[in-house]
Amino acid sequence: MRVRTAAAIAAGVGGFLVTVPGLYLARRLHHEGFRPDRDRTPDPLDLQVTAISDQTVTLRKAAKSPVNAADAPGEYLLQGARGWGYAGRVLEANAIVAVREFRRGEGELRAGDYARLDGFAHPGNPSEAHGLAFEDVTFEAPLGRFDAWYVPGRTSTWAILTHGKGADRREGLRILPALVDSGFHCLLITYRNDEGEPAAPAGFYSYGRDEWEDLDAAVSYALGHGANDVVLVGFSMGGAVTLSFMGKSENARRVSALVLDAPMTHLEETVYHGARIAHLPTKFLAVSNRLASRIYRFRWSDFDYFETVRQLEVPVLLFHGDIDRTIPVDLSDSVAAMRPDLVKYVRVPGAGHVRAWNIDPAGYLETVKNFVRTRRPVSPS
Repeated sequence: MRVRTAAAIAAGVGGFLVTVPGLYLARRLHHEGFRPDRDRTPDPLDLQVTAISDQTVTLRKAAKSPVNAADAPGEYLLQGARGWGYAGRVLEANAIVAVREFRRGEGELRAGDYARLDGFAHPGNPSEAHGLAFEDVTFEAPLGRFDAWYVPGRTSTWAILTHGKGADRREGLRILPALVDSGFHCLLITYRNDEGEPAAPAGFYSYGRDEWEDLDAAVSYALGHGANDVVLVGFSMGGAVTLSFMGKSENARRVSALVLDAPMTHLEETVYHGARIAHLPTKFLAVSNRLASRIYRFRWSDFDYFETVRQLEVPVLLFHGDIDRTIPVDLSDSVAAMRPDLVKYVRVPGAGHVRAWNIDPAGYLETVKNFVRTRRPVSPS
C-alpha cells in the first residue's frame, strides 16, 4: 500500500514538474507568436551614431542586443528620431564600433544621435522609396475593406505582395523595382490584424489558416481590374498566407508563379527553432505544444504547408538566409528537395531572416527578373 502511495505521489510530482514549464511555454508561445499587439511597438533606437559624414557613418551598440547589429552585413535604412539615410556595406569593425558606407536621406542625423538599422531598407511608400507613382486603393474582403498600394504596370500580369508577421507593406519595397521593371501591375496589401485594418474575430494571428481569405480578396480585386494572371510574393508569414491561398482558393488557378522569401512552411518546427535559439527547455515542447493547441483551440496541422508544396503546379522562386534565427533554413531546404522540378532555390550565406535582398540587392533583383520570365502560362478561362 505504501509503495503504491509513494508511486502515485511520485507520478503526481513528476506530472506537476512537467506541466508547470509546459504551461509557461504554452503561454509564452501564445503571447509572442499569436498576439498582434506585441508587434505594434516600433523597434528601439538601439545603436548610437558616433561619427558621420556624407560617405560614412560610425555606429556602436546602445543596447545589450540590438535588433540589427552595427556590423550587420548588407544594406539598411538608418533611421533616427530626426532623420534617416542609407547604411551600406561595413568598411571596418571591431568589438565596439562599425564603420559603414553611408548616403544621406531626409532630415538630419548627427554624431550622438540614437538610431536603428531597418532591414526593410526603404522609407515610406513606393514614391518615397523609388520615385514610383502609386495609388492608395482598398479591396473588399470577408472582414471588411483593406488598404493597399497600387503601382500601375504595362502588362496583364499583376504581382501581389504579402508582408510577414509584425511587418507592413514597406517589406515589399525592396523587391518592387524588379516587378515594376518586368511590367507588372503591383499591389502591396494589408490583411487582418494589421494596425488600422480589420481584426480577426478572435484577435490573433493564424499563420495563413484564415488570412488567405484576405489575399484571395486582393487577387479577386486584381482579376476584376484587368489581370490575366498573378504572381504572388510572400515574406515570412506572408509565405504561409500565400501557400494557404494556393491550397484553398479557386483563384489559385490564375497564379503563374510564386516568389517566397524565408516562408513559414511549418509552425511547429519554427517554434522548436525559436525555443532552441532562446535557450528555452525544448524537452518540454511536446507538452507545451499540446497544451497550447488545447487552451488556444488550434491544430498544429493547420500551420503545416508541406502538403500544399507537394501539390503545387507553378514555378517557385525561394530565398532563404542560412543564419535565419526566426524561421529555420532547414524548412526551405526541405521545400527545395521536395519539388526540384518547380523550385529555384537561392540559399543565401550570411543572411538573417528575410535579409537575402540586403546581402546582395542587385543580385536579388536580377534573379527575380530572370525568374518571372519563366512563369506558367495562364488561360483566363
